[in-house]
Amino acid sequence: MTYAAPALIAADWGTTNFRLFLFGTDGEIIAKHTANIGLKNLGVLTFEQALLSVMKGDFDRPDLPILLSGMVGSRTGWVEAPYQSCPSSLADIAAHLVTAPSDRLKVRIVPGLCASADHEGLLNVMRGEETQLFGLGDGVFVLPGTHSKWAKVEGSVIEGFSSYMTGEMFQVLKRNSILGDLMDNDKDDEEAFKLGVDRAMADKSFLSLVFSVRTEGLFGHIAPESLSSYLSGLLIGSEIRAESIRHGIRPVGIVGDGSLSKLYKRALNHTGFTDVTIHDGDTAAAGGLWAIAQQGKLVL
Repeated sequence: MTYAAPALIAADWGTTNFRLFLFGTDGEIIAKHTANIGLKNLGVLTFEQALLSVMKGDFDRPDLPILLSGMVGSRTGWVEAPYQSCPSSLADIAAHLVTAPSDRLKVRIVPGLCASADHEGLLNVMRGEETQLFGLGDGVFVLPGTHSKWAKVEGSVIEGFSSYMTGEMFQVLKRNSILGDLMDNDKDDEEAFKLGVDRAMADKSFLSLVFSVRTEGLFGHIAPESLSSYLSGLLIGSEIRAESIRHGIRPVGIVGDGSLSKLYKRALNHTGFTDVTIHDGDTAAAGGLWAIAQQGKLVL
């Protein structure tokens, strides 16, 4: 296959994950690479050293512009790229790219976004997800993960978003609370998961409802191997309940890969969201990085 000349190196650089892309002048991806150089894995390496360590083969082009998004722009990253307020357009983001200090490379970093939360005076933040959203177009999107995000994009503008500690809360409750004591030999139990979703959709008192993970196990109503599915249903269902009030029943895009995205799709379908599409996270990130690079005139 014949590719256009290389024009841009870009990466989604997070706390644990690192995804590197080489783009041609036509915006097509020439090469992709993943590496174990997330922020928590850098060790003694500087950010410049870590990036140079993966710029080999097709990526050995230190002359090209480099665009980075994700936690690399956080306060503990290469250089802080301050949060920009929603609503935010592609032009807004591109106008606030931050130059990273480097003697050998031409590096720009994408800022994160902040948005008002439901409670007055509180804010939500994201880094990396905004780039994926700009690679997708308009709609309502959920980005599952440790800290799940729901965002609305309209007219290529990210209008706002909300955050949920769903993934982290699942791990904390399962591993470090009394709820995990009765769990054993976890399996994917569809009925227990749906029961959790249904109960969360119908109940406002999550902290009271989540205690039922223990009582349902104590009284043998849910088997030990199914309790984690039930807990997962409660957490995801609570998230969907809040967002269905905010957005109504409408098409939803899920951004991500693997079993977690499929789990969210099952929950959304079960609660009446019939038009649900899963978008590949790498494809979304690559599309957003190229769009930002074009808007910021890093590429012609």
